[in-house]
Amino acid sequence: MKDKNEIREAIAACDDVLNNIDRALAELSSASNWSLLDMFGGEFFSSFMKRSKINKANRNISALKLSLNRLRKELSDVDIDLPLEISNSLADNFWDVYFDNIFTDLRVRSELKTKTKELRDLRDKITYIKGRLKREI
Repeated sequence: MKDKNEIREAIAACDDVLNNIDRALAELSSASNWSLLDMFGGEFFSSFMKRSKINKANRNISALKLSLNRLRKELSDVDIDLPLEISNSLADNFWDVYFDNIFTDLRVRSELKTKTKELRDLRDKITYIKGRLKREI
């Protein structure tokens, strides 16, 4: 690393990434709770709420991508894989909300678990990088 100012900028970029991850994880947790309700007797409302939470999580993941790009500029030697957004197409919404069925509910729940794990893994990586940067100051 070059100077303390650059390190501080990289730490600030790490904080921004961590905040976006935490917001996305909160929405995924809420979506997962709605998904569980949807699987066990939920109707239109639980499907609708689950999709609403997925929309919010996807917005947070999009913000996360921007903050990770900033972090990559600050730390050009860090290689981080981004989690992909959760599928939320018109067809997904149609099948999940209007033709509510256990197969769609199970697929969505599985995808929520996968994305949550990916984001937690990414959070661990960023926390490690931030700690390393702090030690360099």
